[in-house]
Amino acid sequence: MFQNLKKRSYSRPRSSALLFMSAILMGGYSVHAELEILDGVAVIVNDSVVMVSEIEREYELTLADLAAKGATNFPPKDQIFEQITEKLILESIQIQEAGWRGIVVSDEEVTAAVRQTAREQFDMSIEEFRELLAEEGVPYQQFREDLHREALLEKVQQRLVGPRVYISAQDVETFRQLPYFDYLAADRFRVGHILIAHEDSETSSANELQTRVKDLVEELRDGADFATMAVNHSVASTALEGGDLEWRRAEELPQLFVEEVLKMEVGDVSDPIRNERGLHIIKLLDKQTATRDQEETWVRHILIRPNAIKTEVAAKQELEEIRQQIVDGEDFEELARQHSDHISAREGGDIGWTNGERLDPIFLDV
Repeated sequence: MFQNLKKRSYSRPRSSALLFMSAILMGGYSVHAELEILDGVAVIVNDSVVMVSEIEREYELTLADLAAKGATNFPPKDQIFEQITEKLILESIQIQEAGWRGIVVSDEEVTAAVRQTAREQFDMSIEEFRELLAEEGVPYQQFREDLHREALLEKVQQRLVGPRVYISAQDVETFRQLPYFDYLAADRFRVGHILIAHEDSETSSANELQTRVKDLVEELRDGADFATMAVNHSVASTALEGGDLEWRRAEELPQLFVEEVLKMEVGDVSDPIRNERGLHIIKLLDKQTATRDQEETWVRHILIRPNAIKTEVAAKQELEEIRQQIVDGEDFEELARQHSDHISAREGGDIGWTNGERLDPIFLDV
């Protein structure tokens, strides 16, 4: 079942090897000298803890991700550890929030996410993908747990932020009248970001901070690795990802950066951009230009799959009942979250803009 929302003209989990570490909590007992402590509590976060092994594992993953981005020189381990610890504390708070709010991710959703990752990133079936993970020494269950964690965090963020976002008809019309609307509606940008905060300059003058940032810009323009520089110098939340903001349309970028990004060519590094948080440096890592002469449609989707319990007839009947609920005025997004077997269920069935090329041909006449 599809819902055409609008018409217009014109990366998931980490692919690096996931490392599994055994976790044994040693606490409340006297430990003899000959015993080796394999794990311990690093931070207590409300009703949960961040384990030392979690930080160690995230550190190894971070190094692998940076290496995959081409980084060669890494900052001191304790510096990365500090950033990782802050990240894990925030995630722990969000996961606890999920428990309090009854937000869950089902095994079916995780399996669907595994299937999507295998198909879209590796062009494999789940069985072939499991063999690949085994060859790389990645336990399949650990991979599922990582996907489950990412999906849960995503749900929490959507639940907390989504209801607070309201876009009026006037907002949409104003957006369409912008002189660079075609760029905002179509092109996608991959931007690198480094933030040097004002508080980092407590013993330095504003001029010294400005000089420091200009030096960083020059290093980047001379070919310094952006990911490594971001990890070494940035205090932004994306520092451990090499400052990578990932693919976004212009309207999804921080407003502070939009005008500058639209003027940049791939590989350009901006002059320092100042606001109340500090000085920002951005680099246009890549750009995807949409085809202007193709009509695209924004689509939502509900999929009901037959299984060992549900026959094809029963699946069809269920879908017809859902369709009638939508016709009667019930919310498509909420019904998709409740019933759809597609990975897009947690997005309210949203599979984004498409010209039909990536859809099953059976849907093209809808």
